[in-house]
Amino acid sequence: MKRAFTVLVFSSTVVAACITVNIYFPAPEVRAAAEKIVDETWGGAAGTQPDSVPAEPAPAKTPPGAWLRRLGPSAAWAAEAKPNVDVSTAAIRALKASMKDRAAQLKPYLSAGNVGIGRDGMLVVRGLDGVALGEQAKIRRLVEAENSDRKALYAAIAEANGYGRERIGDIQNIFADTWVEKAEKGWPIQSPSGGWTKK
Repeated sequence: MKRAFTVLVFSSTVVAACITVNIYFPAPEVRAAAEKIVDETWGGAAGTQPDSVPAEPAPAKTPPGAWLRRLGPSAAWAAEAKPNVDVSTAAIRALKASMKDRAAQLKPYLSAGNVGIGRDGMLVVRGLDGVALGEQAKIRRLVEAENSDRKALYAAIAEANGYGRERIGDIQNIFADTWVEKAEKGWPIQSPSGGWTKK
């Protein structure tokens, strides 16, 4: 009897040790955060304030039986249950400010085709023919600093939200799509196969 109990306890321990806990990764919320950050740092709809505040909608009439819904979870609880991607840490704010300051310097080189957006969302130095040596060095420094900040941003978002380092790649992939979606017309974009086209 004692031996059977020991085997049962050992088996339960082995089974419990094999269980993997999957932490939910809120890709839609990370995408929304990426769109906001790209708009804030490189300009766009999210970085501007609306000219006027929309009028409050008229209150709807209470439908019959609405009192039954009060027995369920409240709207406030449902809103709190939705994942909120934290992009307001000091490190993230500093990285966004650095990227925003650099954007105006990079945009002319993106428009001229000297710099493009790679398939991984990182900037790539492309053609520098006809560009003075001093300016070539400046372009390389800007691209290197931007890519460094982007990598640091993805790591900071993962850390701030407790996703773990293994999710940095997922965050980068979401941002890569967003950088391409928000690119200005005429900027070079690298396809997944490695070729280059203009947005």
